[in-house]
Amino acid sequence: MTAILETKGIGIHFGGLRAVDNVSFTAEEGSITAIIGPNGAGKTTLFNLIAGFYTPTEGSVYFEGKDITKVKTFRRTDMGLTRTFQNINLFRDLSVMDNVLVGLHCKTKCDPISAMLSLPNKRKEEKKSREQVMETLAFLGLDHVAEEKAGSLSYGMQKNLEIARAMVSHPKVILLDEPASGLNTSDLDSLSKRVVAIRDSGITVVLIEHKMDVVMTISDKIIVLNFGKKIADGTPDEVSQDEGVIEAYLGKDDD
Repeated sequence: MTAILETKGIGIHFGGLRAVDNVSFTAEEGSITAIIGPNGAGKTTLFNLIAGFYTPTEGSVYFEGKDITKVKTFRRTDMGLTRTFQNINLFRDLSVMDNVLVGLHCKTKCDPISAMLSLPNKRKEEKKSREQVMETLAFLGLDHVAEEKAGSLSYGMQKNLEIARAMVSHPKVILLDEPASGLNTSDLDSLSKRVVAIRDSGITVVLIEHKMDVVMTISDKIIVLNFGKKIADGTPDEVSQDEGVIEAYLGKDDD
């Protein structure tokens, strides 16, 4: 398989703290790659480096073989690299439709004059955008609440809406930051099926997750971080039997 996303020796330190330290990994096109590790392992910081929210102190990020280490965040989105966040960050008083339309801002081409005057090309683009949003909402089971306020949705549906906003631009890679956090058992099963469906639709998935039953069920590959360093990299079976991973999660037996 071809690597669509790659980090080479990437790291960042804040003062004397090395939040991510010399981490290299690849995510193959058409796969689900999970990044796991104890709290404080550097998982979200790694996502922020990949997405361009942080500039690495060392190392590089590659997307489709191109070095994007110095590429602005919005340009990475335009290239096909999108993400969700650990904490739900929606416009609660706007409709579900309008929340997802925000995810298409990097794809709109209409000039400001056409927008202000609502010229035919602007109306055509808006119609196309709404159709695209409805397709994404239908894919995630949210089309029936398109006109409802985002803040009125259940927690599980709000998590879906976050994913919809990241998916609507048809990215090549989507970074999901703890999509299962706060979900009940039935929602977890739905989430697992949804992530697999996203992968099967042609979008490569990289996710941070603490729910190990979800990780072990859906992942093609798992990267394990601890104290900012990569300590394991392999299939779910390989990682689950790795002594370093077991020690990081369960602690070392002094006996």
